[in-house]
Amino acid sequence: MISKSIILQGIGITNKRVSGRLHFLKNQGTTKKRKSTYNVGTELLRFEDAKKNALEKVWEIEKRAKEIIGGSEAQIFEIHAMLLEDEDLNDSIIDEIKKGKSAEEAIELASSKYARTLIDIGDEYLSGRASDIKDVANQLIKALDKNENSNKEVKDSPYILVAEDLTPSETVLLDKSKILAIVTFGGTPSSHTAILARSMGIPALVGTGKISQDYEGHLALLDAVEGSLIIDPTNTQAQNFEKSRAKENKIATEHERYLRSLINKPAVTRSGHKVMIYANIGNENEISGALSNGAEGIGLFRSEMMYLERSSYPTEDELFNLYRDVAIKMGGRRVIIRTLDVGADKQIEYLNIPREENPALGFRGVRVCLERKDVFKAQIRAILRASYYGRVSIMLPMVVSEKEILASMTIIEECKEELSQRKLPFDSKIELGIMIETPASAIMSDKLARLVDFFSVGTNDLCQYTLAVDRQNSKVAFLCEENTEAVLRLIKMSAKAIHENGGWIGVCGEMAADLSLTEELVKIGIDELSVSPPYLLGVRGKVSECR
Repeated sequence: MISKSIILQGIGITNKRVSGRLHFLKNQGTTKKRKSTYNVGTELLRFEDAKKNALEKVWEIEKRAKEIIGGSEAQIFEIHAMLLEDEDLNDSIIDEIKKGKSAEEAIELASSKYARTLIDIGDEYLSGRASDIKDVANQLIKALDKNENSNKEVKDSPYILVAEDLTPSETVLLDKSKILAIVTFGGTPSSHTAILARSMGIPALVGTGKISQDYEGHLALLDAVEGSLIIDPTNTQAQNFEKSRAKENKIATEHERYLRSLINKPAVTRSGHKVMIYANIGNENEISGALSNGAEGIGLFRSEMMYLERSSYPTEDELFNLYRDVAIKMGGRRVIIRTLDVGADKQIEYLNIPREENPALGFRGVRVCLERKDVFKAQIRAILRASYYGRVSIMLPMVVSEKEILASMTIIEECKEELSQRKLPFDSKIELGIMIETPASAIMSDKLARLVDFFSVGTNDLCQYTLAVDRQNSKVAFLCEENTEAVLRLIKMSAKAIHENGGWIGVCGEMAADLSLTEELVKIGIDELSVSPPYLLGVRGKVSECR
């Protein structure tokens, strides 16, 4: 006998209230049993075939994610594609098959061992990749069974989906027309799944603890504002919930109407301070969403996407065609192209970057570009050529010293000379900026500011390096939210330095979209906020409310 009116607490994602019937995601984490003896050659072929199919599926999911939520959040699936090609993981799976295991068993064993190894290393960043390995293993196992329906939900009526956990790929593939909300037993607000749910606009409650499947089909009230789930509510609870929801919906509708009215107006605080509202994008397809939500420019064009989605280097002309098209579509608005930012969680096989014990602190960003000069110069020439067609700027990632800027400037000048010799037009006064992503760059900002036109603060990495916190690690992620003062002080230091040298400063990390920090960033002197297209209206509205 199930007791009535069960109240569970969790952490709300996307502040909304939803009522509906509970539906539990079935057969999570189970592998279909096959015969007890296996032919090694056959299982190896099955694995290779599954890996190929899973890789194709991951790129399909990544494409869908970009269309739904934009390039920033979709980057997780590029990591999945890289894990599918990971030599250590693949070798471990093959070894298990050679020991007599089926491909399914081998994938489960090898992925579990690999995930445990990453956790045991004690590095917070690598520990965060364990959940990605689980997702990749699930994709491989699904690919082995060509008849599997991939947990497809076929209920006719919309429902509140309940699951022990949801992988990023499962989240993106959800049918939004059927899902009223999501409830997971575990998880944190900074997990990949929570971030994806928030970006997709799906209300969610994470960290509720286990819920019995006996509640399948029961009515529930999910309050992502207060962080609660009421199962089998009383009449009084249901009435109070509906009153709160009606009030919330009215306020939300009025606020949305207000925000839409601001699209073509400058973002100006009550005291008259103008803040540029830019968009972060990863590909050309995201421009329409950026412009329809009032983007005044592109504050971060993640150029590495062109490199990640292929098996060989893009040519200068291929890069130029992309950058030119973006510049033209933006119609004279500023487009800041971040130069190739790989390493850490964005590995490219054909770059042959050696495996590192701590990639977050290793060979990445501008360090890669300065060593692989031919790759860097091809990109710089493409950006310069595109600058003839619009207001294009160059931005260098992971800069920590004057030496790196000066070396990059030398290469840029060489590229200008090469284009002049080829009689190709470009903006000779193209803006050059750097990302402030480390305590070193912030502390040295007074010297760095003398060499560049602008700074853009990558708050995700700045938080990570300043606080020694992996935002994907549930045990320490909360430290980023509770210790923003240290990061804000570094941003303030950087703003002061660039302003004293006649430049400007923007923020393009998660802090830019955090409305609780908007006023603080404006007070610091931030000139530009760059966010994913879905957040543009909210940030614009918040700036107009600032004093």
